[in-house]
Amino acid sequence: MRLLALLVAVVVSGCVVQSGGYVGVAPLAPRPSPPVGMVGGGGVQAQVSVRISFFGVPLDGAQDVVFVLDRSGSMSGVAAGFAGSSVGMSKTGAVLAGLGAQVANSATGNHLPTKLEAAKAELVRTLRMMPDGTRINVIWFDDDIATLSRSMLVLQPSSRAAIEQFIAGIKPGGSTAAVPALELAYAMGAARVVLLSDGLANTGGGGNELLARARDEMRRGVRFDTVGLGIDQDGALMQSLARESGGVAMMR
Repeated sequence: MRLLALLVAVVVSGCVVQSGGYVGVAPLAPRPSPPVGMVGGGGVQAQVSVRISFFGVPLDGAQDVVFVLDRSGSMSGVAAGFAGSSVGMSKTGAVLAGLGAQVANSATGNHLPTKLEAAKAELVRTLRMMPDGTRINVIWFDDDIATLSRSMLVLQPSSRAAIEQFIAGIKPGGSTAAVPALELAYAMGAARVVLLSDGLANTGGGGNELLARARDEMRRGVRFDTVGLGIDQDGALMQSLARESGGVAMMR
């Protein structure tokens, strides 16, 4: 009961972010940086600083980005805000704690978003900030793969509406087929892959196969940024992908 109370307190207050060795508490959905004004000798010169990010992963100027996002059944759990491994939990303990957080949320009226809801909202926010002309694609995976196109899409008014409609229709599903989803991203010619998941790859290949194939792609210059969601995320794998490719790993 003491552990469950701690979990509920952390869930309500915020989430743990880890990047470059730093761990701290931050809001679930990071706000973009405000515009910056600069005063010159002849008056006011407006210098706007726009920070584009996805759960804290910086995406300013990014091109040929493929978002590969988990929609497995576990993504229907509450967005608890930290990884169990970051506070010394075993994998089994983290799974049980995640279930406890979900039960606690249900008991209090489901006032907290699920991991999938948080991911969808953040993705829409990010895409709205990215400028027209950016080449992107979005892949959702459980034991099946869902995408709008098997080639890169160009952000423009007509494609934005279709992409947002596609994101809105995504529901949580089955198991975690991360390896096949990443293979599709590679086939699209992604220069940068942003991978979001809350657990272990368990269909179509495991974590070792995922990392081995990713290293092949790293050798041709692909960068991996990763976002681990929830208590029982595979933090070690996600951090290895980012670190070895020069990317950013976030734990939420």
